[in-house]
Amino acid sequence: MSLSGPEKTALLLLLLEEPEAAGLLARLDAQEVEQVGRAMLSVAEASPQTIDEVLGEVLEVARDIVSVSEGPPAVRDLLGRALGEERAGGIIERIGHEARPPLFEQLGWQEPWAIATLLEPEHPQVQAFVLAQLPTPRAALILARLPAAGQPDLVRRIATLGPVMPTAAETLDAALSERIAATRPRQPLAELGGMQRAADLINLAGVDEARALEALSTVDKGAADLLSETLFTFADLSRLDSRALQTLLRGLDADMLVPALRAAPAPLRALLLGAMPQRAAEALNDEIDNRGPVKIDEAATAQKAIAAAARKLAAEGTISLPGKGPAYV
Repeated sequence: MSLSGPEKTALLLLLLEEPEAAGLLARLDAQEVEQVGRAMLSVAEASPQTIDEVLGEVLEVARDIVSVSEGPPAVRDLLGRALGEERAGGIIERIGHEARPPLFEQLGWQEPWAIATLLEPEHPQVQAFVLAQLPTPRAALILARLPAAGQPDLVRRIATLGPVMPTAAETLDAALSERIAATRPRQPLAELGGMQRAADLINLAGVDEARALEALSTVDKGAADLLSETLFTFADLSRLDSRALQTLLRGLDADMLVPALRAAPAPLRALLLGAMPQRAAEALNDEIDNRGPVKIDEAATAQKAIAAAARKLAAEGTISLPGKGPAYV
C-alpha cells in the first residue's frame, strides 16, 4: 500500500500518544491540518505491514537526523525524502520563523471573506503586502472579495512590491494581530444565501416562479428584479423551443442583437441565427462581422435586455420559459 505524505503523517499521529500527536499537529498550518485530518479517515484501517513500513521509514529518518551536521540543506533533504519536496519546503519555512511573520500563519485559519473584511480598511500597499505572502490560490479568493475598483491597482502593487523592512513587517503583524483578536468579522449574507442560491432552490424544488417573485417584490422590488435576472439569463435562451425563439427575435432590433450575439458563444449564436429567416440571419451575421470589437459592458447590457424581453413575454403568457417552475401558458 503506497501512502502519500499526508497519509504517512496521519498514520504516525494515530500511533502516537495524544499529547505528542497534538504537539505535532500544532506545528502544521491550516491546510496541512485539513489534509492530515482527511488522510486519517483513509489510513485508520491500515494493515500491520503498512504500519511497519511507515514506522521503518520514520526510524530511518530519525537515525539520519541524529547524525546531521551539515545544517539546513541536510534537513531539507531529509524532509524531502520523507514527505516530498513540496511539503518539505513548507515545513522548512515554518521552522525558520524569520521567513514568514506569525500573522500569516493566523490568516491560514481565516476564511477568505474574513481576511478581505480585515484588509479592506487598510492602505492598498498593506493589502498588497499581505496578499503577496499568501499562497496564490488563496490570495486570489481574497482579492476577488475586495472592492473591484481597487483590484487593478492591487495587482500592480503586488507586481512591483520590493523588500519590506523587518520592523515594518513586525509593526503590521502587531496591528493586524490585535484586530484579529479583537474582532470576529461577520460572514456576509451573500455567502449564506444570495440570489443564485434562491434561484437554484426555485429551479430544483419546482417553486412557482411568478408567486415567489411577487412575494419578494412586495418586500423589495429591486431584489425581485435581481432574482428574476438570475432565474432566466441570456444563456438560458438555448433552452427555448424554436417557436418561442422566433417570437422573441421578432421583437428585437439589430442594435440590441449585434452586440449581444457578437459576445455570445458560437453554439448559442448559431441557434439564434437559425431561428431567424435566412435572409435576415445573413444580414445580421454580416453586420456582426463588420461591427468589429464590442465593449464587454455594451454586450452584457444587450444580453440582459434580451433576457428581460424573454421574461416579459413569458409573464404576458406569450412564450414559456422551460425549467423555471410551472410553465407559462
